[in-house]
Parts: sequence; structure tokens; C-alpha cells
Amino acid sequence: MIAVARHTSIAAGVMAGFLLLTALGALFRGEGGAGAFVLTSLLTIFGAGAVYLAVRNRGSRLNRLSSYSLLLVLWLGVPTIAAFPIAATTSLGPMAAWLEAVSAFTTTGAVQIHDIADVPRATLGWLLTLQWAGGLFTLLGFVAVLGPAGIGGLPDRSARVNLLGIGEQSALDDALRLVLPIYLGATVLCTVLLFAAGVRVFDALGMAGAALSTGGLLPDADGVAAYGHFAVKLVLIVFMLVGGTSVLWHRMLVTRRFRLAFGQQENVAVVLACLVVGLLAAAIRYGTPDGHLSLPLALEDGFFSAVALVTTTGMEPHAGAFASLPISLVMVLVFVGGASFSTAGGIKMYRAGIMFLQSYLELERLVHPSAVHMRRLGQQSVTLQMMKAIWIMFGVACTLIAGLTAAIAPAMPSFEAAFVAILSALSNVGPVYAAGWPQGVIWPEWGSLPGYAQLILAAAMILGRLEILVVLSLANFALWRR
Repeated sequence: MIAVARHTSIAAGVMAGFLLLTALGALFRGEGGAGAFVLTSLLTIFGAGAVYLAVRNRGSRLNRLSSYSLLLVLWLGVPTIAAFPIAATTSLGPMAAWLEAVSAFTTTGAVQIHDIADVPRATLGWLLTLQWAGGLFTLLGFVAVLGPAGIGGLPDRSARVNLLGIGEQSALDDALRLVLPIYLGATVLCTVLLFAAGVRVFDALGMAGAALSTGGLLPDADGVAAYGHFAVKLVLIVFMLVGGTSVLWHRMLVTRRFRLAFGQQENVAVVLACLVVGLLAAAIRYGTPDGHLSLPLALEDGFFSAVALVTTTGMEPHAGAFASLPISLVMVLVFVGGASFSTAGGIKMYRAGIMFLQSYLELERLVHPSAVHMRRLGQQSVTLQMMKAIWIMFGVACTLIAGLTAAIAPAMPSFEAAFVAILSALSNVGPVYAAGWPQGVIWPEWGSLPGYAQLILAAAMILGRLEILVVLSLANFALWRR
């Protein structure tokens, strides 16, 4: 595990740098708490430096098992370190601060940070930075580890060579060179556009990071409604779609390989789903007795809500926007999620498309038993092995949801609340839980639940980012022996 230790120490060093920047921001604004960020940074640098110096001259490569281990260590370790300054600068206890850090890093959205009076701006900035970094880490994990391993039938075995010109065994730095320019460039562009639309720089940076990471934490407690006008919502819609579609697709568009890009049906399906659900949401808000908006406002809110749900961002254009939709539709949308190789949660549109394709072919076989059909989704050939992996992923996800729902149900006021909480955590779209589904009933905040329930929710958030099967692979002793 030498390679795991080396890469973990480098990641910790980068994290320490962000902690120092946050401390400088606190000092510049004259806020308290800078010492907590500096102390955490120094301790992190000391520990990371000691590990790196101990292993720097020992050669080792990341194989599949060590790559899985690295993902697990970072998804668990980063929130643990990040929780120290959060606990020191807010009224949150250690457990609640850790849950808040997990929620931010997994881009699930705020658990209770907006309910704390006088939260230091530096602490909010730290959580927004964690959210942005979590989106970047999600993309790196997909491109460098999960995709080449074909976890859950991900469509990457041939794509890396044919589309990107790099081999399956490329190191993490190759993935970083692929992902970082697109992710960072889109963040900067979104920030500039939001600033041009009248949003302050701090808020523009936080909102841009939330859109690209498909995270639900925003700089203002009132959410998108605090920024109001159509230009801000339009920018967020565009960049939520960027966050919810494949980074490989973005690379094709940037390199002007349009013919190849438009053959990627998964990303086209994400956009079409947003259009269809957006029209449905607009019709509900405008053409029914519950609708109180004019047609332009209904379309604006409808499309914003649709994009936020399909990409699992979870931003509401205003309070009650999600609750105006059928809860079953919302749960299906967030469970499916956006495109593979994106920062969106859920099982991904690609897997849903493959399952639909196989179901159609099986029905067709009943009519024409001797017919031969090609298994293809757009330009991607679908092998029997990929289909089996996808159905296994689907079965494991459903089983996990059922098991975790039953485990957390004693801490919840109803089974419906338990189910929505687990599905929201596993799909990394926390604001859906707080959308106000039962009228007249307020579900408890996650941070106010018993400790065991908070642990279950945190585990669900991390499992959602680890694609579930990674943890099962690490628990498989046969894999360790190989």
C-alpha cells in the first residue's frame, strides 16, 4: 500500500493549502477562527510530510485494489480532517461537524449549517471549497479508477483509448490533466458570468462551485431565491447541465469532435429528460388549480427544477418547487441521476438506458425468437458482461436502500421520511429531503438525529460516491488474494 500512502499524503498536502487560504480569508475579514484553520493545516502538513518522506523513495504503482483503497481512504479521511475547523468555529459538536463535512465533500448539500447563527464567512467558504473539491475528486475517481475497472458496467474500457488517446493503466496525473482544465475552466467561466449578472464575487464563486459539483450548498440561506432574476438562473441551468453530463463528452465538444459528441446518447438523454420534466413542472405550476405563476415564470421555475433534479444538484428556485411535483417522480429522477463520468449522483442515465434496452430486447425476443439484435446504446457496444454488471449494480443499490431505510426508520417519524432520507443521501441530493413533502409535518434535520442515524446517512453519502460495488470489492477476500 505504498502507493496509497504516497497519494494520500499528496492529497492531504493540497488540503492543507486550502486550509491556509481559508485562514488568510478569515484574517482579512477580521473574523475569529483563523487559528483553528492554521492549526489544522499545520498538523495536516506535518502528518502528510512525514508519510511522504517515509515512502517517497519506495517504488510502487497503483493497481486496482490499491486504487479502490485510495478512494475509500480519501472519502473517509478528508471529511475527518475538514471537520476540526468546522467544530472549532461553529456551535456544532464533533459528530455534527463531521456529518456537515461529509455532506459538503460528497456534494450532498448542507445538513444544518444555515441554521447556525452568525456562521463565520471563512467557515462557509471552507464548506463551499470542500463541495467544489468533492466534485473534482468524483470526476477523478471515475476517470482514473472506476471507469477503467468497469465498475457497475461503466462504459469506459474502449472510450479511454478511442476518445482520449490514453491507455487504461494511465496514472492519476493523466486523469488530472484531462479533468482539471475543463472543471476549473467551467468554474471560472460560471463565476464570471454570475458576477456579470450582479452576484457578488464570494457568492458567485460558491454558486459556480455548487453548479459544477452538482452540490446543494449555496452561500445564502435563502438559496437561489436570494439572487432572484432570470439571468442568474439561466447561468446556473447551463452549468448544472455541464456538471450533470460527462466530462468525456465535454472534451469532445471542446476539441470540436461534434459528430462523435452527438452520438453519445446518454448525455443527449440527460438534456431531453430535463426538457420533458421541465415542461411537466411548468404545466403543474401554471395549468392546474395549484399553479399561481405566469407562463414565463412557470417555464423558468419548471426548467430550473427539472435540471436541479435530473443532475442531482438539489437547488430549488424557490421554497416548495420540488414539493409541487409528485414525490414518486422526484425519487425516480434522483435515483437515476445524470450521466456517467459526471459529478451527478444516482445510478446514472447510462445504466438506466442499458436496462431499458435489454428489457426491450427480451420483449422483442418473445415475438421474434430467432431474430438477432445488436446490443448498442448510441456508439457504445454493450456486452453481456456489462449487462450483468449493470443489473448487479441495480440490485445492490435497491437492496442497500431497503436495508438502510429499515435501519434508520426507528429514528424517523415515518417510513416515508426514512426512505426519502436514504435515497437522498445515496443519490447525494440532500435538499430533496428538506423540500417539505408532507404538508403540516416537519421532518427532523439530519444533524438532530441520534448518532447511529447520522452514521447511517454519512455512510450512504459516501457509498453513493464510491459506486457501492467498490466497498463490496474491498470486502471480497478473493480479490485481496488476487
